[in-house]
Amino acid sequence: MLYLCGEKVNILFLYSMKISKAPLLSFIFLMPLSLMAEVNIIPQPTRVVEKEGSFILKPNATIAYNDKSLQPAAAYLREKLCPATGYNLPISKGKKADIVLSLNTQCQAGAEGYNLTATPNGILIEAASYRGIVHGIASLRQLLPYQIEKATLQPYVIWTVPAVEIEDTPNFEWRGMMLDPVRHFFTVEETKRFLDVMALYKFSKFHWHLVDSQGWRLEIKQYPLLTDDSGFRNPADEHWDRRCNEIAKNDNNPRMIVPMTADRTRMHNGILEYGGFYTQDEVKDIIEFALVRGIDIVPEFDVPGHSYAATKCYPWLSCNKDGRDPICVGKDTSLNFCRNVYKEIFELFPYEYVEIGGDEVNRSAWKKCPDCQQRIKDQGVKDEAELQSWFTCTMEKYFNENGKKLIGWDEILEGGVSKSATVNWWRGDHTNVVQRSTTGGNEVILCPFTFCYFDYAQDNNTLKNLYTGDIVPTDLSAEQLKLIKGMQGNIWCERIPTEAQMQYMVFPRALALAEKAWTKNSQQNWDKFYPRLLKHVDRLKTMGIDQRPLEE
Repeated sequence: MLYLCGEKVNILFLYSMKISKAPLLSFIFLMPLSLMAEVNIIPQPTRVVEKEGSFILKPNATIAYNDKSLQPAAAYLREKLCPATGYNLPISKGKKADIVLSLNTQCQAGAEGYNLTATPNGILIEAASYRGIVHGIASLRQLLPYQIEKATLQPYVIWTVPAVEIEDTPNFEWRGMMLDPVRHFFTVEETKRFLDVMALYKFSKFHWHLVDSQGWRLEIKQYPLLTDDSGFRNPADEHWDRRCNEIAKNDNNPRMIVPMTADRTRMHNGILEYGGFYTQDEVKDIIEFALVRGIDIVPEFDVPGHSYAATKCYPWLSCNKDGRDPICVGKDTSLNFCRNVYKEIFELFPYEYVEIGGDEVNRSAWKKCPDCQQRIKDQGVKDEAELQSWFTCTMEKYFNENGKKLIGWDEILEGGVSKSATVNWWRGDHTNVVQRSTTGGNEVILCPFTFCYFDYAQDNNTLKNLYTGDIVPTDLSAEQLKLIKGMQGNIWCERIPTEAQMQYMVFPRALALAEKAWTKNSQQNWDKFYPRLLKHVDRLKTMGIDQRPLEE
């Protein structure tokens, strides 16, 4: 078989037409190139003008960039093109090459937008920012045959790019995915593979849920017990580990088996424990990997609830020093612990936003705690809900002093919150969250469980419901709409123990969310999206994505 723009051509059929080998190649190259390639990009670009002909990437092709800040982008592009093509693709600084990356502050595509022009003579990606260039690279990857995503040489593919002019700008700046490696751990390489697919579909934010009651996944040098004691667990004692293995057995589903592999286990006191954590050096490596691909990482240290991984290591953090959840916000020692942990997080993660969590706090312990009750009295707040609000505002002040901005789950609205905090809307009733947040002047990230919880069970209607659903509430005023930062898909991993199960739950519906967040609502059309999505199935498969079949 020979692949023309991803489509199989039967060479034996051509030979049956009595075409010899040499004329065969001439026949192939004389075929109308406009028929050999098509524009099929997700998310749908703002403006696409298809032209006659195609660009063919050849063995002597070169890559150039016009500004030194684009050198990592050029190296990234080469990294994506070389394995499958087998070409060398040398990189140079300049304006002349087969593929040119051009930083142009006068480009009118916006902060993250880009212009891509492909002609039979070459390809130009132009943008006003590094991030725009990377988004242009994502589109170029999708314009090439899907075999470009292979990690091994594909010798029988003609690497065609349709002649086209693309002008593209995202509708929302926040196009996020949240991954939870606490309930079940994902290695550095698995995390990078996920980021690479995110980049292909122009996601911009990776919300990394690093801390929860079931584990602590980030090295904090001042408090080593957090990873020494809470980085691993006996799977026999963890409900979700037992439950996943039961599902695997009952459903004969190997994706659900908790992987007791060498990179996520340790032998401790004669017990093989499951878990893992990221060293600070590993985190720096992942951050650099993400930034090259235009993705910011938002770390989450969830407080004051979901804190058992911390309180069991340092019982003095809890109200009765009994190691139970939540953190006692009446003690200055607890507040200093939070500040110290956040200080290491601030120094490690360059992005301006950090997630405080603040969700599902069981405040009953605070009612009986003399320290918390004294704090309520001293601060002049009326109840435990306002006490949490005081804690959130106190932490936000510390965030701001260190050049960071605070994001929290929508429970931070309870008891009041400052206008500068950003709210993750996850609960389904938008009247109590989105309306309240935007009326109060708070920016909102939309990730309602009704559409955006990718760990929730899916059926053959899930994808369409996501694509056609009103993730952005329809009753917001123009001023309120300005406070919508964007959308995010959440992947909670209680029932997702492996990379394969994560991929099965996330793809291909993440592509629907990518288009919802990038493409203007007026350009979204399910009947046109679905046929385009069908043609991305092979691309995802080529990347090794264990995706859910579109009809199952």
